[in-house]
Amino acid sequence: MYLPLVLSFLMILGITIFALQNGKPLEVKFLLWHFETSQIAVILGSVLIGAVIVSIFSLPLLIKKHFREKRLAKQLREIEQKSQELKNQSQQKQSSAFTSPTIQLL
Repeated sequence: MYLPLVLSFLMILGITIFALQNGKPLEVKFLLWHFETSQIAVILGSVLIGAVIVSIFSLPLLIKKHFREKRLAKQLREIEQKSQELKNQSQQKQSSAFTSPTIQLL
């Protein structure tokens, strides 16, 4: 349960250390844009953009999983309710079998 959290923390720690050790000024050219910034900003910005993209693509799967879990939980409740009803009916039949009518002899 905590493994993804620990792995995420270790990745963030590694990226931060890498970014801090590479803090030189950097000239960035992208299409028509041209600006100068530090390598830290480029590295952390790239990581942030990557995280946003992964989140966007995983969101439909998470929503689908959520609705599936709700549907399965509802089915489980219905099955448990039917099971309880069948147990009650079985107990009623067993109790009525032990109280058979008595026959009077004349």
